[in-house]
Amino acid sequence: MNADVFAEWMRRQGYRVVRTESSYWYNAAPGVLQAFPYHWVITPSASEIRPLMMRHGILAVRYSTPFEFTHGVASYHITLREPYSLDQLKAQARNGVKTGLDHFQIERIPFERLATEGWLLQQDTLDRQGRLRSMTRETWERLCRSASDLDGFEAWAATSDGELAAAVIVARQQSIFSVPFAMSHRRFLGNHVNNALFYAVSKELLGREGIESLFYTVQSLDAPANVDEFKFRMGLQIKFVRQCVDFNPLIRPFATPMAHRFARKLLQQDPSNPHIAKAEGMLRFHLEGRKPIGEQAWPERLLAERSMFLPPSKCFRKLKDILVTSATPFDINALVDLHGVCFSKHEHIPVRLGRPFLMAVYRWFVSSPDTSVLVARQGGRLVGFTTLSDHPYNLPMLWACRREMFRSYLRHPSALFDLELFQRLGGILANRLGGSAEKVAQIAFTGVDPAFQGQGIGKALKAASISVCRERGMVAISTGVRRQNQRARRLNEQAGFVEVPSLSTRRLVYLRLDLRD
Repeated sequence: MNADVFAEWMRRQGYRVVRTESSYWYNAAPGVLQAFPYHWVITPSASEIRPLMMRHGILAVRYSTPFEFTHGVASYHITLREPYSLDQLKAQARNGVKTGLDHFQIERIPFERLATEGWLLQQDTLDRQGRLRSMTRETWERLCRSASDLDGFEAWAATSDGELAAAVIVARQQSIFSVPFAMSHRRFLGNHVNNALFYAVSKELLGREGIESLFYTVQSLDAPANVDEFKFRMGLQIKFVRQCVDFNPLIRPFATPMAHRFARKLLQQDPSNPHIAKAEGMLRFHLEGRKPIGEQAWPERLLAERSMFLPPSKCFRKLKDILVTSATPFDINALVDLHGVCFSKHEHIPVRLGRPFLMAVYRWFVSSPDTSVLVARQGGRLVGFTTLSDHPYNLPMLWACRREMFRSYLRHPSALFDLELFQRLGGILANRLGGSAEKVAQIAFTGVDPAFQGQGIGKALKAASISVCRERGMVAISTGVRRQNQRARRLNEQAGFVEVPSLSTRRLVYLRLDLRD
């Protein structure tokens, strides 16, 4: 099943579906478009969003975007990947699964049965969440019957003596199963029906060939804060994202803190009104998303890891008004911009493969446990960078970025005929540089803004790189520079690097620094 099938499901339910360059959209509320599939993380441009709003008379749009994006409120997706077993769960959740499996039978059921018998479960679930008015029985039945003959959709249930006690709807989209709906009845909660259904279905779906993960939900606009607690107790993982709520330019001036306070007062008077709840949530997400990330009110579930996403306090080097520190996910856009300034297409493969590939590359370098990025900062501006890996990086990097690389091939087919690219893909140089027995770090990319060259920034980055590698217990550092780049070659030689002639090629000179005393 692909996204087109999911879009057909939305159309059958009566939603208006719009396709743009980055996503599908449906009218989740009057005048509001929600991006889907829900697990997609997109970066639509203003030139995509503005016509979407103006052409269709839309008041606001909502979508998930990468955590390093320039705006949006700190938020999360809830996902699950292998390995997943009872041993990973805490005792309370583990015992709940065992109790539930003793009391209930887990089975696939026809959507027609879910349409007729499942409404009691959905109604009871919405009532417990204080959202009873957000759906009618007619809407529920149409939702279920719309999926009955669509490829990739399944309905699963926990039954007790033939009666539905809990159920889920799942939908496969390539390598991911999403779970758009889950419901249960309070009469069965004491026997842990949700634990049993959740665990059994998750194990079944993750065990299927080609499935990489399950996507359960995105942080809700209007559900109570504890709505996701059960999922976390069952071992689900958080994926950091930002949620963006963009208002139509014509009404954006009215999306103010005063408007939000008014919506909040209305909600206090009518807490079960779904339209007021959505409006309050849209305004809240929009206003929070305009603040710097460090000033936002983060979801409670993200607070424990908040510090790792804020600008680092450790400074490796200080040079006049320039500091050398570790990069954070919020630096990725600026790193890609600076990379494009420092390297030209004709001399650098990643630049030839395009910005989406470079975004994936730097996302990998910033987030992987065995890699790091050091940056030179002048105030809020990045003026230099260097990327490090504890091992040969070529193949792990290309594997992690394989999807973006494949799309880059489609956009830039001439790259397939680049001899140097084939050398990198083959991993020939990577394998010869490192050696599996030695802890040899690699410096992948180093660049300094041309406007700031000659101020010692490259030397400060090199010294910081060596310091980091020593702290990590590396025995040596290797790097490669263009043969014609005499400035970079001198910089490395001044730091103690020596050429390794057996590794050098017509285009590249490889150098190594021994860190052993």
